Amino acid sequence: MQKGLFILLFLLGQSLIGQAVHNYGNLQLHNKGLVGFHTGFINDGSFDNNLGLIGFYHSEESLSISGSFSPTFYDFETAVEGDLYLEVPLIIDNSLNFIYGNITSARNNKNIYTKISENAFYEGAVDMAKIDGHAAVEGQKIFSFPVGNGNLIRPLLLEFIDGPFLAKCEYFRENPDFPESFTTGFDINRKDAELSSIHTQEFWNVTTSGMIQITLNWSPDCNLGSTVEAIEHIAVAGWDKKNEQWTNLGSFKSEGEIDQGWVTSNTFNANDYEIFTFGFLFNLKNRDSGNYALTPNGDGANDFFILKIVEEYPTNNLMIFNREGQLVYEKTDYQNEFNGIGNKKIIQKGQHLPEGVYFYILEIKAHNLKYQGYIYLAK
Repeated sequence: MQKGLFILLFLLGQSLIGQAVHNYGNLQLHNKGLVGFHTGFINDGSFDNNLGLIGFYHSEESLSISGSFSPTFYDFETAVEGDLYLEVPLIIDNSLNFIYGNITSARNNKNIYTKISENAFYEGAVDMAKIDGHAAVEGQKIFSFPVGNGNLIRPLLLEFIDGPFLAKCEYFRENPDFPESFTTGFDINRKDAELSSIHTQEFWNVTTSGMIQITLNWSPDCNLGSTVEAIEHIAVAGWDKKNEQWTNLGSFKSEGEIDQGWVTSNTFNANDYEIFTFGFLFNLKNRDSGNYALTPNGDGANDFFILKIVEEYPTNNLMIFNREGQLVYEKTDYQNEFNGIGNKKIIQKGQHLPEGVYFYILEIKAHNLKYQGYIYLAK
């Protein structure tokens, strides 16, 4: 008892310098107590009933928290130039203050994380000071995870619709098609019909239950402008675990510019999805869905039915119907060669179709895409 009391009194209001502080017993920091660690901390005893401020500080090297048990801190701050590395979960009961340096944990071990408890909050998260690894929250209905990678913070805002539950989140600066941190990839070519493509620079992993909404943000380094022209074409995309494809989770709300902004998904069941990133929607004003005029008279203008989308998806099927619903032309792997001449038995093959309105359907079955519209055929 005297030894434990001596250690407790020594810790209060002081900084410790050495190779590591090793706790074997039942340390406790009381209200208004202050402890500064300039070394690592090994927790092999009880250290979960604290009320004061504990900080980790080092202007040059990295520090670590390890041991057999997870420490629980009331107020916690970190200013470690070489990052603070976790080998056990870290639990914050009241406040987390980022000064500089990241709190880092291994990406291949979801059991090691920084958890913000129900009544806790954080401040000071920036590019150079954040959680680089797994972050967790419990008991909060709305929470922005201060996650990122290296010298880049990429927060994800989560809102529980019927929770709150425990949620974990981490950010990966990796291509979801060939991620380094996962044993299998998330094929960007497997996507629903509303998505033209999937962002390949980054993704977030969220583990939780229930109905949720998430908000993703982008900055100039994301280079979304190279794929779309306006934020109206940016949505949240999630990897559907059952169907093994990317699903458009919508853009319930979005704000900003193409270089910097954010998008909020529709409500969805978190149990159904594994990772999330930006999905890009077809620009219907420029992507072939609509009505066309065809004048195959050999003058070089509108002589052929041109659909630019077939250049991107050469494996397709085009069907053209007359006003009575009769199929007058069909072509597998259509390459913009229709010039008003039908190829079905309903008309004499090799002859021009009569002038009038026709209905077309272009199917790209491998990607579950379908385009349709009208053709006005004139002489």
